[in-house]
Amino acid sequence: MLFGESKVSTAPAFARMHMLRFDAIDVALLPRVNPIFRDYLQGRSPLRDFYRWDPRQSQGQLLDSLTRRSYPRDELTSILTDQNRTWGAGNALVEGIARLRDSRAMMVVTGQQVGLFGGPLYTLYKALTAVAVARQLESEWKIPCLPLFWMASEDTDFAEIDHIAMPDEQDRITLLRYVPHRGFGTDLPATHDLTPEIDRVFDALRQAAGAGRLQEKAFALLQDCYRPGANLVAAFGRLLSSLLGSQGLVLVDPSDGRLKALARSLFLHEIATAPASARLVQTAWEKLRSLGYPPQVRLRGEGPNLFYLHEGRQPLKQVGDRQELMRIVEESPERFSPNVILRPIMENFLFPTLAHVAGPHETAYYAQLRGVFDHFDIPMPFILPRASLTLVEGRIERLIKKHDLTFRGLHEDPERIVRQVLRRSLPKSFVTKQQRVVRTVLKGFEELKVLVSTLDPTLTPRLGRGEGLVKKQMEEMERLLLRSLNRRNQEIRTQVLRVLTHLLPHGELQERVDGFMPYLCRHGLPLIDVIAAAIDGPGWDHRLLYLGASRASDDRRPTTGDSKPNRRGHR
Repeated sequence: MLFGESKVSTAPAFARMHMLRFDAIDVALLPRVNPIFRDYLQGRSPLRDFYRWDPRQSQGQLLDSLTRRSYPRDELTSILTDQNRTWGAGNALVEGIARLRDSRAMMVVTGQQVGLFGGPLYTLYKALTAVAVARQLESEWKIPCLPLFWMASEDTDFAEIDHIAMPDEQDRITLLRYVPHRGFGTDLPATHDLTPEIDRVFDALRQAAGAGRLQEKAFALLQDCYRPGANLVAAFGRLLSSLLGSQGLVLVDPSDGRLKALARSLFLHEIATAPASARLVQTAWEKLRSLGYPPQVRLRGEGPNLFYLHEGRQPLKQVGDRQELMRIVEESPERFSPNVILRPIMENFLFPTLAHVAGPHETAYYAQLRGVFDHFDIPMPFILPRASLTLVEGRIERLIKKHDLTFRGLHEDPERIVRQVLRRSLPKSFVTKQQRVVRTVLKGFEELKVLVSTLDPTLTPRLGRGEGLVKKQMEEMERLLLRSLNRRNQEIRTQVLRVLTHLLPHGELQERVDGFMPYLCRHGLPLIDVIAAAIDGPGWDHRLLYLGASRASDDRRPTTGDSKPNRRGHR
């Protein structure tokens, strides 16, 4: 199968009822695109040499390689069943997990930090991409294929996961932050239990959403998962399992001591051969830099790519007493955790991973890992881009049409965008007359310069300076007119800034800033079906997904001005 091919998927009833509509946009046109990710999607050489496989080609060779390897399938099945049961998995999902015992079974893996209230929109997109790709592979190869979400439960960067952003009822970005009374201390997400301060976050969410705008079923689900006393990882797991368990998504908490016991030999090999893997990462870093790419991972020190879990998470910057480290791993592997380099290796060491669904920066740092996979004699998976979406609500879609905005044009300076819209709002007769006067004046200067040059050429520069002053005065007059228009048209300004707030908050893609649960709390849980229907495989393009009422025909669909036709039509 070619991952680049788009196949028609069956949209859920809710999505069919609302006629799925989206525009596809070239990823290269998005703001601040990681150059490694951009060129990887385009298959450019020599970047392709940093990855083991071309994701748009057949994966039969990798499938054969994984089938020949031995995995602790019974143990993994038991661990995944226990974990997912804890998070509320139903019988259907448990039966799906049991398919891992089949020696032909493969996995499509993705993962993310356990962000507050599920984290940003792209967390949901990652999970749904893994589900879609797993279905594609299972249908194509006639093998069991499970989507697996790896929860980064031992990542200590709480500054990234202790908050969630959302547009409030005044169309401003509101940050909802969870601040425990005593802080996080040396906790890991896996060891942190939510304090009563979480209730304040719910109060802030309700207030930001506005009276009567919350879908109570979605809000109640969120409160049930993130209640005081609940473990942070368990809350995240319960939420994702409730939303996506019916679609077959399997979750895994890698902090489980049983999984680390299964990875014991991997940890031992990393310690025994350190700093070999660190130097391989550094070598790839230097090669990328020589090609003009910004490397993603630069290690500090040459110790094993492991953390020691004691009063938090301590990096092993130097090898130190190798024999003592190996003794501790032998006795207590649960006291260690892989760092950013060894985590993908552990994932593929434990699970038969056919494909890994990654975001732009994750895809970029995988470019430094091919040598590390070879070092451990572990097949590197296909790296597939997660889906990338911008949700366009009905009222925002109407404002886009009203002011003739384009998604690409929204990447410019907000004040410049406002000025452009205000300029377009000037009466056409005024604009026509102003342009005619300007042309007449400038033409007069040209004729005068010709006449003066025949009498005294030395005066021509002075005349040019006069022409420049007149142009400047005309531009100043236009600026003053626009300022006056700006004061009289504050509504237009407010509407344009509202579009920017919703589609590109803080100048970033919506998926990187806004949380997905505020959207579900505003539109209801069936919104999951609409988003899932728009994600039919890897994210080779960026999609503007319209959430407004369906239109009677395609020719009435809003135009973004820089998008290419949707390959599946508008359903």
